[in-house]
Amino acid sequence: MSSQKLQFQVLLGTQDLQLSRLLLNQNQKLLLVQEIPSKAKELQNSGAQVIKADMSQNQNELVKILSNTVLFTLQANFQYLLVVSQVCADNQNVLFGRQHSPIEKELKISGLKYGILRLPIFFDNVWDNNEPIRTHNTFYGPIIGDKKFVTVAVQDAALATAKILQNPTKHIEKTYTITSNYRSNDELAQIFSQALGRQIKYVNATFEGQKQALLKFMPKWLIDGVMELYKLIEKGDASQVNHTNNFYQIVGSQTTTNLSWMWQNFKAF
Repeated sequence: MSSQKLQFQVLLGTQDLQLSRLLLNQNQKLLLVQEIPSKAKELQNSGAQVIKADMSQNQNELVKILSNTVLFTLQANFQYLLVVSQVCADNQNVLFGRQHSPIEKELKISGLKYGILRLPIFFDNVWDNNEPIRTHNTFYGPIIGDKKFVTVAVQDAALATAKILQNPTKHIEKTYTITSNYRSNDELAQIFSQALGRQIKYVNATFEGQKQALLKFMPKWLIDGVMELYKLIEKGDASQVNHTNNFYQIVGSQTTTNLSWMWQNFKAF
């Protein structure tokens, strides 16, 4: 790492791989925490600084690693650090809250000029249901069909990040929650049907069934965290249902709707 004073840096966790790729394509300077060797290598080759960490280890040890990451950026003389966090960061009863809350607290006392971008579940996770939508006109999830929850489109998260970094002085010590949409899976089924021109239905699967499906391409610790988010949605937790206008405040335009996202990608479904 150069001792040159850099204008900005973005700190993301291992679960933000899609966002990482999009930001790297925009030539943003990224500092990433990543546990999967192949993904770490890919991100390093794309120009990111990568800190390797076993995210399933003892949470106290993990928090030390992530807190040291904040100190690293301070010592490296960065002018501004934007940390990508989670909407449930204040909830110590869930994994993502226990991971992100200490980082936010460390950041606020670090002396760095910082911003925090809290994100909900990515809407782009619908790609996980690409095959069943294509082959059976069906998508699955453990959440009751009429339960509404907030999501964010990866492209919206990336655009908000880029806008903040264009002029970080406007965003010092600010915490934003970026949400794109507030819909239930039953409503999404109607939207998908409209975009694709055929009937799409949502099937409420079991939590265990969803967990087993995700194990094919996600580490267990991350799946456990996602399952906790699903349960927060079912409880109607404020972190999962609070739809904000922070995106408009930062970018000056409307978010990507579920319908427009599906229109952008309908050929794949």
